[in-house]
Amino acid sequence: MDLRPVTDPVRSFLYCAGGWACVGLAVLGSILPLLPTTPFLLLASWCFYRGSPRIHAWLHRSPVFGPTLDDWHHYRGIRRGMKRRAIAMVTGVVALSLLLNSLPGWLRWAAFALVAIGLYTIWSLPTLPDDAPPAPRTVAE
Repeated sequence: MDLRPVTDPVRSFLYCAGGWACVGLAVLGSILPLLPTTPFLLLASWCFYRGSPRIHAWLHRSPVFGPTLDDWHHYRGIRRGMKRRAIAMVTGVVALSLLLNSLPGWLRWAAFALVAIGLYTIWSLPTLPDDAPPAPRTVAE
């Protein structure tokens, strides 16, 4: 599989469009409990690498997304504090949603099962201590 940036303008545009869609989904994932954030960031990084090295570098230099991407690329894990915040947010939002809605019981249990899978996924990711040294920048400044 060829993982170099593409030179065809149409393919480059498609990769960039996919990257921006993934960034949008990652932003939504930071708000919505059932949508993951980190996998979409990783996919966006890959799409931008293939479609636009300039946008790829911007994403990795971003103060919001860059540290998470660098931690994953260097350590293959997420920091303990981020993991705790994610679990707390998902649990809180879902509990509040399930208490305040009028969904049928079977749909509540289905949502609960999906959330449990998501929480297990977050919990099972490799954990970095919060005091781990910052990952080296994966893209030059």
